[in-house]
Amino acid sequence: MPTRFRFRELLHRRQLLLAGIALTMVLATGWAAFEVALSGAVANAGQQSDRRLALFDRTLEAIIERFHYLPSSMALAAETRAILADSANPDLREAANGFLSKLNDTAGAGELFIMAPDGNVVAASNWWAYDSFVGENLAYRPYFEEAMLDGDAKFYAVGTVTGVAGYFLARRIDGPDGALGVAVTKINLGEIEANWWRSGELLVIVDLNNVAILSTRPDWRYRPLSLIGPGDASRIEGELRYGTTGLESQPIAADIWPSRGANFAFVGGADPDTSGLFLLDELRLPTHQWRILSFTPTGPLFRYAWIAAAAAALAAAAFLLIIALLVQRQRIVAQRLADHDRLEQRVAERTEDLHITNEALRAEIAERIRAEKAEREAQHGLVQAAKMASLGQALAGVAHEVSQPVAALTTHLASAKLIAARDQHSDIAPILGTMDKVVDRLAALTGHLKTFARKETRVEMQADLSTVIANALDLVDHKLKATGIDVEYTRHGGKLTVTGNPIHLEQVLINLIANAADAMEHLPIRVLSIGIRKTVRNVEITVTDTGSGIAATELANLFDPFYSTKDAGRGLGLGLSISYGLIRDIGGAITVQSHPGKGSTFTVRLPLAVSAIALDPQLEAHSR
Repeated sequence: MPTRFRFRELLHRRQLLLAGIALTMVLATGWAAFEVALSGAVANAGQQSDRRLALFDRTLEAIIERFHYLPSSMALAAETRAILADSANPDLREAANGFLSKLNDTAGAGELFIMAPDGNVVAASNWWAYDSFVGENLAYRPYFEEAMLDGDAKFYAVGTVTGVAGYFLARRIDGPDGALGVAVTKINLGEIEANWWRSGELLVIVDLNNVAILSTRPDWRYRPLSLIGPGDASRIEGELRYGTTGLESQPIAADIWPSRGANFAFVGGADPDTSGLFLLDELRLPTHQWRILSFTPTGPLFRYAWIAAAAAALAAAAFLLIIALLVQRQRIVAQRLADHDRLEQRVAERTEDLHITNEALRAEIAERIRAEKAEREAQHGLVQAAKMASLGQALAGVAHEVSQPVAALTTHLASAKLIAARDQHSDIAPILGTMDKVVDRLAALTGHLKTFARKETRVEMQADLSTVIANALDLVDHKLKATGIDVEYTRHGGKLTVTGNPIHLEQVLINLIANAADAMEHLPIRVLSIGIRKTVRNVEITVTDTGSGIAATELANLFDPFYSTKDAGRGLGLGLSISYGLIRDIGGAITVQSHPGKGSTFTVRLPLAVSAIALDPQLEAHSR
C-alpha cells in the first residue's frame, strides 16, 4: 500500500509538472506573438505616418512657395524705392500703399508691408484698416534684424498689431549706398490647418523652440511639446513670438520615450480623442527649422497585438492538447494490447482506425500544402494583375499622346500624295521634312513605352522654348486650320532655355492647344493666344482660348486621370493628367483660370536652365 500511494504521488507530481510546462509554453507563445505583432504594427503605423507627413510637407511647401516671389517683387518696385527715399511724402505713401494693395489682391497673401532702416513701417497693403501696420515700429522683430544682416529672413510669429499668426518672408532692399529698408510678406497658414483638420489626422508643427505653432487641435497651439526650462521661457517671452498672451506653460505631452524602434508619447486631458498613449512620428523641415509631428493612437495597435497573442496562445494550447490526446490514446492502445489476447481483434480494429485517422491527417496536411501553394500562386497572380493594370493605364496614356502625331502624319501623307499625283513640284521637300519630324516624335514616344517596365536614371535635359512652341504649333496646325482658329503668338525677344525634355514639353503644349481648339470648335469667335513671361527663375507660358470656359465645380478634378469635360468619345481624360505629371517632375507647375462663357487660361511655369540664369547679368546680380 505505501508503494502504491508513493507511485500515485509521483504520477500526480509528473502531471502537475507537465501541466506547468504546457502552461508556460502557451504563455511564452502568446507573449512572443504579442511582441512580434506589436512591433510589426508599430513599424507599419510608422511607415504610414511617414508617407502622410511627406504629403503634408509637400502641401506646406507648395503654399509657402506660392508667395516666395513677393518680397523680391516688392523690393524691385519703383513705388517701394520712392517711399523709402522720401517717407514723409503723402503722395508717394499713397502710391506705395496702392501698389501693395493691388499686388496683394492678385497674390492672395496675408499682408504686405515696407519697413524703413529704423524699423518703421512706411507702407502696407492694409493701410486702410484700423489695425494697419503703417506707422508701427517693428524693429524688435527677429526677421527685420536677420534680413538687414543676411538679406533674407523667414519667421513664424503672432502679429503684435493684428493678433493673427503668420509666416513672415523678409528681403532687404538694397540701394547704391547700402540698405534702403526691408520688404515683408506675411502668409496666413490657416488654410493648411483647415486641410489637415479635414483629413482627420492629429498633427502638430513645432518650431525651433519646441513650441506648437500649427495644429489640428486649437487648444494645443502655442504650447510646448514637453517641459522647457525657465531660461528658455524667459527668452521666448522677450521675442513676443507667440503674441501678447505669451506661451502656455502646460506641455502637450506629459512624457516622451523611445520603445520598439519608435517614440511614444503620453498626452493627458479629459478628451478621449486626444489623451492617452500615442505613437509619435516626426518629419524635420530644415528650411524653416520646424518639425511636423504625427500622433497615432496606440489603442488599435495594442488591440491587434492582443488578438494576435490570444490566437497564438489558443493555437499553442490546441496543439498541446492534441499531443496530449495522442499520447493518452497511445497509452490506452498499449494497455489494451497488453491486457488479454481476447482483445487482439479489438486492438487490431482500433489500430486500423488509428491508421485511417493518420492517413486522413496526412491527406489533410497534403491538402493544406496544396492550399498554401494555391494561395501563393493567387498572390503572384494578383501582383501580376496589378502590374498589368498599371501597364494598361500607361498604354492608354501613350495611345492618347500618339493619336495626335499620327493624325498629323496622316495629313502630311495626304498632302504628299496629292503633290506626287501632279508633276514634280518644289513644295514636296518641306512636306517630307515635316513628315520626318513627326516620325521622329512617334519613335521617341514608342521608346518611352518600351522602357516602362524598368527603372530609369533621370537625366537632366534642356530645351529651347521657342523651338518647342514652334514644333507644337506645327504639329497641331492641321487641327487649327480645320477649325478656323486664329493664333496670336507673342514671341520673346531673346533665347529662353528651360529645364526639361523637349518632347515632353511639346506633348504638354499640344495637349493644351488641342483642348483649347476643341473648346472653341462651335463658337463664332475662335482666337488662341500664346504668351511668354520671364521671371527671376522661371518662364511662364500662357495658353488662352475664347471657348465656353470650365465650371468652377470641375476645376478641382481637372487634372485627375480619366476625368474629362468633353462629350463621350472625344477623349480619354488623360491629357491634362499626363501633362501635369510631366511638368511637376521637372519642378514646374500648371494652373488654370476659367470664366464660364469667356474662356480659359492655362499657365505653365517652367524653371529656367542653370546656364540661362548664369548668362543673364541682371539675374546674377540679383542672386548676389
